[in-house]
Amino acid sequence: MKPCLIAKITTLLHHTPLVQNLARKKFVARFVVGLFKSRNVQFCEIAQHLNDRVKLASNETRIQDFFREVPLDYLVLSTLLVGLLPGQGKRRVCLDRTEWDFGQCQVNILLVTVGRGACHWPLCWELLDNRSGNSNADDRIALLDFCLRVLGPDRVGLVVGDREFVGHQWFNYLKGKGLSFVMRLPKHHLVTDRQGRSHAVADWHLQPG
Repeated sequence: MKPCLIAKITTLLHHTPLVQNLARKKFVARFVVGLFKSRNVQFCEIAQHLNDRVKLASNETRIQDFFREVPLDYLVLSTLLVGLLPGQGKRRVCLDRTEWDFGQCQVNILLVTVGRGACHWPLCWELLDNRSGNSNADDRIALLDFCLRVLGPDRVGLVVGDREFVGHQWFNYLKGKGLSFVMRLPKHHLVTDRQGRSHAVADWHLQPG
């Protein structure tokens, strides 16, 4: 199965200008299969499944060299991922932010996934340089603009986000794009009704759904 899957991925990359020469296309195919088999993103783990005919250290060095030397067009990569999503029609777009410490380096990522039902794929992301602070409206708008370039506004059925993703500028952007959205609100967040009166979210006694 492994050689067959590598061949299929390599053939797919012939139609996508993600990497140029055949050797790099085969490497990407082997790397993807290594991700599946190792169920890990650490290079040392993926290297164990990359190429059985060479030493483990050589596999790991090759992975490091690829990501150090090869420029990747993330617009092309995102378009490829969207093309692999099953089914047609509108998609749900979800925003989230994750952070962790990698040694002395603090990693803070704003992420957009796209899909339908239980199948969601990471589409685009941005490293935030704000010492683990929340994203701001400009960060979200820039990332979602990229997402819309790949998907097209007509294919976005709903934009979903957690309590971090609120604010007038952000909501006005979504409304201006004609996007339907559902954002979780903090229970003490004030919402103004049609009569101009402000109420905390908890006062509405809303039920899920």
